[in-house]
Amino acid sequence: MLCNRFSIVNEIQEIAFYSGGTCQLYCGKIINIALIIVFIGVLCGWPSTGKADNELMGACFFLGVKKTDRVGKTKPEPDGIPDAVFSISFTTSIANKKIDEIEILSSNPSKSWTSHLGSQDSSYVGVALAKNPSDILNRKEGELKSRPLTDQNLLLFVTDDGHFSEESRKYQVRIVFTDGSVFKKQAQEDLEVNPTSGTSGEAAYPVRMTAFARGVSNYDAVGVSKKIEPDNKPDALFELKLETRDREISAIEIRNMDGEKAIWDTVPTSNNPPVGVALKSEPARLINEPDGSLKLPIKDKVDLNLYVADNGAVERGKTDFRINVAFSDGQIYWTKAQKSPLRPEELSEEIASAKAGATQVNFLGEWLGYVPTDAVGPYPEIKPDGKPDSVFGLDIDVNPKNTITGIEINSVTGIVRKWGTFGTTPGAWGLAVAYQRAPTALLNKPDGSISIPIDGRTQFYLYAYDPGDLANTNQNLRIIVRLADGSYYQQMIKKGLARTSTVAPEVESVPKAKGLVTCEFRGFLADLVNTSTRPGKDGYLDGTFIMKLQVADKKLQRVDLLGPDGVVRWSSEPKAPQMFLGVALYPKIYQLINSKGGSLNVPVSGRRTMYLYAADNGLLSDPKSKLTVNAVFSDKTSLSTEVVK
Repeated sequence: MLCNRFSIVNEIQEIAFYSGGTCQLYCGKIINIALIIVFIGVLCGWPSTGKADNELMGACFFLGVKKTDRVGKTKPEPDGIPDAVFSISFTTSIANKKIDEIEILSSNPSKSWTSHLGSQDSSYVGVALAKNPSDILNRKEGELKSRPLTDQNLLLFVTDDGHFSEESRKYQVRIVFTDGSVFKKQAQEDLEVNPTSGTSGEAAYPVRMTAFARGVSNYDAVGVSKKIEPDNKPDALFELKLETRDREISAIEIRNMDGEKAIWDTVPTSNNPPVGVALKSEPARLINEPDGSLKLPIKDKVDLNLYVADNGAVERGKTDFRINVAFSDGQIYWTKAQKSPLRPEELSEEIASAKAGATQVNFLGEWLGYVPTDAVGPYPEIKPDGKPDSVFGLDIDVNPKNTITGIEINSVTGIVRKWGTFGTTPGAWGLAVAYQRAPTALLNKPDGSISIPIDGRTQFYLYAYDPGDLANTNQNLRIIVRLADGSYYQQMIKKGLARTSTVAPEVESVPKAKGLVTCEFRGFLADLVNTSTRPGKDGYLDGTFIMKLQVADKKLQRVDLLGPDGVVRWSSEPKAPQMFLGVALYPKIYQLINSKGGSLNVPVSGRRTMYLYAADNGLLSDPKSKLTVNAVFSDKTSLSTEVVK
C-alpha cells in the first residue's frame, strides 16, 4: 500500500511549521522535528535507503510548494514567491563529519540549486533545522558546518521556478562534506508502508510499546473538533503501554493501516480530530494541553488511555490501526494496536475507582469591571502602565490540599487575547493575582509566576490589562487554573453587567449641589495632556469636552471623568492609576488652569463654561462607551451628568 506524500501534506494543511515567515512555538509544544517525521516519513513506513561510501544513510523527500516564503532566487531573503520545500533525514551518521554544501539537481527541466551564496551557475537553497525552520543556517558565505549526528533532520527551501508542480520533474539531493566525501539521494514522493511494527531510528535507550484497540467505550472525553471537550457521544478507546527511560512524548497519532480511513492526533494545527490522553491510573483526567497538544515526560514506563471520537471505523471492527509516538529528541516509534474489546463495565469501574481518590476542583471565573489599581500592562511582566486594570474574580474550591502553579485567561472567540502568570502561555500579557481579603498584596513572584497553596475554598482577584473594550465586548473568555500535580481545569468566564469590583474603594458619598451641569464630547482637538498623572504633551490629540456649570456662589475644587463602570479614569487631581484631566476656562480654551496640579479653586457664580482635555485610552474613541463627568466643590457637594457624545 502506498502513502502519498501530497495527500498527507493536504490533510495537515500547512502545519505550523510552514505558516507565516516565522515558526511560533506555543509554550514550546507546537510541532518540532518529531512531527515532520510523523507526517512525512515514519508514519508511512520509510524503506531502507541506499548506503554511501561513508556509511551515512538517510532519506530525502520533496514536500511540494508551500505558502511560506523564506528565501529568494539568489539570497536568503523573501522575494514574494512561494518556496518549494525538501526534507532530509539522516538515520545514522558519523559524529565528526560536517556538511560543506548541499545541492539540488532537477531534470525535466534541468536546473541546480546550491547552499553556497553567490554562485554564478546555480540558484540559492536555504538550509534550516526541521525543529527551527524559520532560521536559515547559510545566510553568510562559507561552509555550512552542519553535523548529521546532531542535525539529523533538515529542511531545504528554494524559490519556485514554476515547474515544481510538474509530476514529470525529478530531483536529486547531493551533500558534500568538508572531508570531500559525497552523499547522493533521489527525492521521494511515494512511500511504501511497512506492515510490521518498527522505529524510525536507534536511541540510547530502547522503546518498547504495546497497544490495544479496546472498541467503543461508555466514556466521553473528546469530540471531532480540536477543542478538547466531550460531545455527548461515547469515545473509542485505545490503550498504550510504553517503556523507555528519560524521554518526553511530544505527539501521538492513531491511524488506520487498512480498511476505513481514520486519523486522530495531538497536533493542534492539523485537520484531524484530537486524541484525548489520560494516565490509565487516572482515566477520567486528560493530560493534554488546552489546545490538544501533549508534553509528557517518561521516567521509565507509562500506561495510557487514548480516547478518540469514532467515525465508525473502530466500532465496525474491520480496520487495523497503528499508534505512532513522537519524542522530543526527534525519534519516532510505532506499533500495531491489537484488538482486545472492553467488557461493558470495565472502563466505568476504572473511572469510578480513580475518581474516588482524585483531586476535586470547583471554581467560577467572573469579569468584575475596573479598579483604581495599576499592576500590569500590555507586556508579560508584572509592572504598571499608568492605566487602571480590569479585574476578574476567581472563586475556587480545591480538595485535598494542592498548589496553584498557573492561571491564564484567553479568548475563545473574536480577537486573540491572552493573559497569564509567567510560564503559562507564551506571548501573554501579565496577570497579577491577589487574595480578595488582601487585594493590594500581589501573590506573584518577581518574575510573575505563582505558587499558591490552596486547601478548600479561596477567593482571588486577577488584575489584567484592558485593551479598551472589555466593558462592552461580547467576546467569550476562558479561565484556566493549573495545579502542581500537573492537572488543569477550565471554565468560561461569567460576565454580567459591568460593575465596579469590591477591590475599588467606595466612592465618597457627597450631597448633590443645587444647580445644573452639562458635558459634551467634541472630538480630538488639541494636545495638552498625556496618560500620566502630570500634564504634558505626548504627540497625540486629546479628547476634548465642553462642560457648562450653573451654580450659585461655589468654588470648584476638582473635576472627575468616570468610565462605563463608574470608576474615575481621569481627574484634575489624579491619583495613580488615574490619568490627568486638563481644565481650561472659556474663552482661553487652550490654556490649562491646573498645569501645576492641585485643587482648581475656581469661583463659580452663575454660568461657567470649561474645556476638559483627556488622553484617550480607548474609551474616548469608542462611540458606544458611556462616560460620566463629576464636578466636586469645596463645600463637599457635587454635580454629575452623563457625557453626550
